[in-house]
Amino acid sequence: MFRRRSKWKLSVAVAVVVVGMTAVGAASGAAKDKGAKSAATPASKRLKAYPSRYYVIYTDLGDEVAAEASARMTAMAEEYHRRTKGFAGVIRNRLPFYLFGRSEDYLAAGGLPGSAGQYGGGRRVLMALAGKRPSLSLWHTVQHEGFHQFVDMAIGGHMPIWINEGLAEYFGAGIWTGDGFVTGIISQRRLAAVQQHIRSDQITPFLDFLVLTGDQWRGAFEQRQKNGDKPKSPSKSSRGKSGGDRPKVNRVRINYDQAWSMVHFLVHAENGKYRQSFAGLISDISAGRDWKRSFRTRFGVNIKAFEQRYRAWWLALPDNPTRDLYIKAHVATLTSFLARATSQGQSFPDVEQFLRQARAGGLKCHRAQKLPASLLERALVGIRGWNRGWSFDDTGRGPAKLVLAWPDGTTFTGSFTVGGGKCANVKITMTSPPTPGAKKLAADRK
Repeated sequence: MFRRRSKWKLSVAVAVVVVGMTAVGAASGAAKDKGAKSAATPASKRLKAYPSRYYVIYTDLGDEVAAEASARMTAMAEEYHRRTKGFAGVIRNRLPFYLFGRSEDYLAAGGLPGSAGQYGGGRRVLMALAGKRPSLSLWHTVQHEGFHQFVDMAIGGHMPIWINEGLAEYFGAGIWTGDGFVTGIISQRRLAAVQQHIRSDQITPFLDFLVLTGDQWRGAFEQRQKNGDKPKSPSKSSRGKSGGDRPKVNRVRINYDQAWSMVHFLVHAENGKYRQSFAGLISDISAGRDWKRSFRTRFGVNIKAFEQRYRAWWLALPDNPTRDLYIKAHVATLTSFLARATSQGQSFPDVEQFLRQARAGGLKCHRAQKLPASLLERALVGIRGWNRGWSFDDTGRGPAKLVLAWPDGTTFTGSFTVGGGKCANVKITMTSPPTPGAKKLAADRK
């Protein structure tokens, strides 16, 4: 599906999709890129090609933007691969991605007017319009549309549109940290939107939504559903200009919110109760099995009761339910920059000195692992006011770890390895505080 520029933005909240979903084989640097060449667009003759591990990036925006695109999309592909183990196939050729600076080139290549990016399944071409420089929202669009490309190339099967779009939304708002993605985010704006859709009965009943077709998704369904979109108690501000009581609703937006929230529910609700069943459903689809039968086998025949559990779970969520994941993303980003500086021989007596050098632009990095300054700037802005709880843990083997102890007892630890002037294996470990019962048990044992 293409992504349109509009007054509202699809805030894509994506989760740590199905545990057990994985790294499939990908193209090596030496592979011939037959897939990318066959999908070439007319505008590609004016674009420079930048081969990366999983993609050939075509852009006219210069080496710096191409380097960021390469780093982002390598991490993006590996996130898709890691999350789809067990049912995704092998992508043997680099995938094509066209990043245009000029709208006329984007349109000439087949881009839809008014869209920021799209994936065309016929030509298997992923493209986006960046303007002078890609924005953060543009990269979210690329992550969304890139998942559609991955589904087409690696998973296959007749994927129901609510799963395809829900998973694309799920991955679309993953936060890139330099060496990976933090997924599972629920933004406060989207939480409020989903809860409002549920309270006002604007979501489509599951019995209908599960069998929604592509044409219905794209707008034909809007008119048919109009009578069902009336909130229980509409406010005056929500009423149409005609003076009637029927509110104006954006059915397409609600469809995206509903698909995303259903996927998020299937992955995270009730401590991951439905996660393996959801993985099994997608596996059945990939194998060509009837997904409707699979859904009932794995989630039960009482679809209305299942919908009620979904509604209750979403309405019970508190504000900012994924606060820890936002913190994790900032710590992960800072760890990526610390790892690069450490690989170049830089050391810091304490975290305060490291952050001071980061703010001054004094961190070193191997040229092959350079990250955009804007990524570091966003992390530094995000941690403003976090003046306590930072430390280095150098008690073990390897480089010192970056640690943030949050006031509630949650600990975020960033670790990495170095070798040959480069860093690797950057990861974040999040440790929750012990429950009161666990604390008592530990005290009793002493």
